[in-house]
Amino acid sequence: MNQLKESKWKIVLDNILIYNLYILILGATFLAISFIFSINGYSKLYCLFERLWYPIFIPSLSLFFTAILIEGVFTMINSRNS
Repeated sequence: MNQLKESKWKIVLDNILIYNLYILILGATFLAISFIFSINGYSKLYCLFERLWYPIFIPSLSLFFTAILIEGVFTMINSRNS
């Protein structure tokens, strides 16, 4: 019955990572579909993806990798202190 309690910041960080992962998966799928359409001569979806790249996908990628790095550092620190 010795359960490890996760702190509140870790739960929030994990939820943010999950949402970011969904955004990134949807973005990769959208990129693949828009690329296929672009090859066939319909480039409007690809142009839409390009317009969404900086305001949506770059911050999502940055936040995702930063959160993973921070969580890894805190996990390493906590495992050394235990």
